[in-house]
Amino acid sequence: MKKLIALLLSLALGLQLAACGAAPASGGSAPASEPASAAADGTVQAEGMLWPVTPLPEKTKLTVSYLANSTAEAVTYLAQQKGWLEACNLEVEMVYFAGGPAQMEASTSWDVGTSGIGGMITGLLNYDIRCLGVVSLDRGLYQAFFARKDSPIVQAGTGHSAVDGVYGTAETWKGAKVLTATGTANQYTLYHTLKSFGLNLSDVEVVNMDVATIPTAFLAGEGDVGGIQGLTIQDPVFQGEDSEYVMVSSDQLLQCGLPVNYVATARALEEKQQAVELWLELAMMAGEYANANQEEAAAMMVDMYAMDGYETKEEDNLVMIQDNPFISVADNYAYFTEKSENGTMLEAEAQIYEAMQGYVEMGNYTADQLDSEYAANPNNYDYVNYEMISISGK
Repeated sequence: MKKLIALLLSLALGLQLAACGAAPASGGSAPASEPASAAADGTVQAEGMLWPVTPLPEKTKLTVSYLANSTAEAVTYLAQQKGWLEACNLEVEMVYFAGGPAQMEASTSWDVGTSGIGGMITGLLNYDIRCLGVVSLDRGLYQAFFARKDSPIVQAGTGHSAVDGVYGTAETWKGAKVLTATGTANQYTLYHTLKSFGLNLSDVEVVNMDVATIPTAFLAGEGDVGGIQGLTIQDPVFQGEDSEYVMVSSDQLLQCGLPVNYVATARALEEKQQAVELWLELAMMAGEYANANQEEAAAMMVDMYAMDGYETKEEDNLVMIQDNPFISVADNYAYFTEKSENGTMLEAEAQIYEAMQGYVEMGNYTADQLDSEYAANPNNYDYVNYEMISISGK
């Protein structure tokens, strides 16, 4: 018995984005695989692909950007390693960045990618980047803050915050030297941590560092509190039985996790739209495949992270996939067609606008920027048409 599944081929929310930084190259060639044969209708379905896809008429290259130590990298990596990209005449070069602002500043050097809300908002007001969809909702321990066991924050224990499980008191947090990456989801988590004590960012000494640099600096003795991201949170040096550090706050405790989005440059959409749409479809397919084959995906991610200099364990990767599942094509379609709770914006618009409200309160942006034509007016969002395709499947 077969059923028709409505799938979204392309989404493009007109956003303008910006930032700061440089990008070391990453990548890796896809393993040898059986070539996919074309069906009578011209589609191909390589091994493991969840539905047939129409390949590009000729080989096309895309440069794909992503954030280091992020599960979002897996959607492109998996599609590459499974041979899906090659079967569809799509060649990719993957480049990574330490943070979203750095990624956006270098947007002239890449075509598509995955990025967190921090980078998206920064770029929203400066560069011509488009939001294509949502990769995942980082709700499962993706941002955390650690302090040393002898810290006054740790010694104060829990129970003094409006959020259960957060360590310290307003007095012990005041004046603390906190290492974080400003303008990112890490700082957003710090903001909510302080807010739970009735404090704001001006009550602590914020030291701006790249997320990738913070663990080394914190372990070397810098700062009172260190903002750690991604799988580094699970490192035994922070969470092992003999660790000298205590997790004093996290996005999971605060329930303040933010989405990671698929993005593209306006240039890429203009010059390589067919390739961009195909990459998006295959990336979303890879996300659905990873959700359904979590152990296989977790094992592949060990090699993926190793290319970027991160040592991980399959079991930790598995937890990250389980806690931060990838968003399906159907759910992405809903984001771009259904209104948010307040009924004034689409879900895709609201997930950025509502996060930006927090950044305004943090002092990163002004209320005028929040209400600018790019940030708040749905009429100024430039959508690429949805193309619905019917896929046969059991």
